[in-house]
Amino acid sequence: MMMRAHTHQKTNRRLADKSYTVTSHSTEGQGLSETLAIPILRELIPEGIDYGSAILVEFEPDSIWYETSLTIAAQALREGVKTAYHTFRHSPREVERALARFGVDGRKLKNDGVFELIDSYTVQTGLGAPEKLHSESTEYALIESLKLPDWSISYSQTIKGGIPEKEKRWLHIDDDMTVLTKYNSENAIIEFIRTRGLPITRATEGVAFAPLLKGVASDAFYTQYESLLDAIIELKTKEKEDEIENQLRVRAVRGKKFDSKWHTLKLQENREVTLAD
Repeated sequence: MMMRAHTHQKTNRRLADKSYTVTSHSTEGQGLSETLAIPILRELIPEGIDYGSAILVEFEPDSIWYETSLTIAAQALREGVKTAYHTFRHSPREVERALARFGVDGRKLKNDGVFELIDSYTVQTGLGAPEKLHSESTEYALIESLKLPDWSISYSQTIKGGIPEKEKRWLHIDDDMTVLTKYNSENAIIEFIRTRGLPITRATEGVAFAPLLKGVASDAFYTQYESLLDAIIELKTKEKEDEIENQLRVRAVRGKKFDSKWHTLKLQENREVTLAD
């Protein structure tokens, strides 16, 4: 749930010159809807997810969360939704190749100001330098460090300074926030989410996915995380007729009706994920 945070309020001219309207998210006579219909999940959460919400994803290590996250990003971009993909565990090149397989030109969309690939992977390896972000002329703390005190300063400045309209209503997808447990204590992560992560999600009116790998942190950590966020999604595998079946369910959405049954996910030839039932 690491939202895009900038250290200076400077609106990108490319964004000011372009207008991207998502008709499927509009309400006639009322402008933009207050909810986002998220690809794959829209059949399970018919009312959509409120802007300003954070979604916890708990996934098993052999599940296809990574492919699912990329599919959600690609489909959202096709529908005109401003989308940021924040990579912790995979190289930016892997992400770009995956989007290209789905027919999405990440480079063009970056230049158009509707896609951002946030690289928190390169700083971990120390090999090379992360690509500077397109939407702001300043660098984000997110690509320079995985220490949450560094991020907290940037987030605090952003919240206090006010959010430009063109920085609002982004779909933000992390690939695996569990990586942060290698650089920060569990309590530090929870406090950051409570005092910085959630407030900036509300302020930017974004919709953020916060994925955690199951079984690598304490039960208390998962329980506190679950209590803070607005929805919980689970991904797992199940053996069925001597085959592995990938499944997804919506476990909770606060204040919404939703389908809580387990549903099968299918991986297509190009590795795009579809909801089978």
